Amino acid sequence: MKITLTGINFVFGNGYDQDFTGVNLNFVSSGATFNLSGYVEVTKEQYMSAGGDTNQLKTLIVDEVINKLQAEQAA
Repeated sequence: MKITLTGINFVFGNGYDQDFTGVNLNFVSSGATFNLSGYVEVTKEQYMSAGGDTNQLKTLIVDEVINKLQAEQAA
């Protein structure tokens, strides 16, 4: 399955006069028998550690989707 990063939106949880607190990574998937699209929110630290590398950002997306699926199954 291919993940395409379609947008990066900064989250200002403490107001626009403060630094950003998180990032929404928008994405779409293709190449499978099902589609995924939407966004995942990652922390500022996760985003900064990716250093703007789109492959690392896509890895963050995959990890967050997997975590949410596993949490949903456990519930």
